[in-house]
Amino acid sequence: MNKYFSGLVDTLQKIDNTQNAAMESAAAVLSETVLQDGLIFTLGNGHSHSAALEGFHRSGSLACISAILDDSFNFRPTAHKATELERKEGYILPILAKHKMTPKDCIIIISNSGRNAAGIDGAIYAKSKGLKVIVITAVAAHKETKSRHSSGKMLRDFADVLIDNCCNKQETVLTLNGKSAGPVSSLVSGAIMNNILYRAAEIVEEKHPNFPLPFYKSSNDVGGDENNLKVAEKYKGRILFLE
Repeated sequence: MNKYFSGLVDTLQKIDNTQNAAMESAAAVLSETVLQDGLIFTLGNGHSHSAALEGFHRSGSLACISAILDDSFNFRPTAHKATELERKEGYILPILAKHKMTPKDCIIIISNSGRNAAGIDGAIYAKSKGLKVIVITAVAAHKETKSRHSSGKMLRDFADVLIDNCCNKQETVLTLNGKSAGPVSSLVSGAIMNNILYRAAEIVEEKHPNFPLPFYKSSNDVGGDENNLKVAEKYKGRILFLE
């Protein structure tokens, strides 16, 4: 097996070996949100943005997921500016305020370092609205760095459920001439996201077999567009980026 694949698989194996209890707890929170007709918000900045997008508006995933998106965090206009804004305390608050959060909702926040203001502000804001907070982060990185937030706290300090993505501070699994290489944090955090969402749906089906789980289908499949329009209609006005 290629070195990178080996490193990726090893990281996934570590997650499977050590994080099952945490992922089951997260799935329990998510399943309760689904049963209450709540929304599952997802938030990630920088490259964690891709993991946060994993569940949103895609084939095989639940339609009750609302990704918190903003171009300024997504390397636009520049990567350096996005990094600066992720560290700027309070910047994300008006972005969060555009979303309709209620106590029957929950949020998944992904950040490898867990030290930047955007994720921490996101957790504090969500808790103020009564949401339970699921955090996907690198616990090892937390131990090696300090918070950039005025609270002095790390993202993990606000988690109702904490899931370790088993990555290091550099987010990598390889080295080359002493340099860190082979980033895996986005991939494994995305895998955790898909795993807990699937397990949540499974719990709902186990408890309430007749509950209408709102799944999207592939828009390239027969009947996919019709299914997706019907499913999405329920969430218009609630999920910001469905309009």
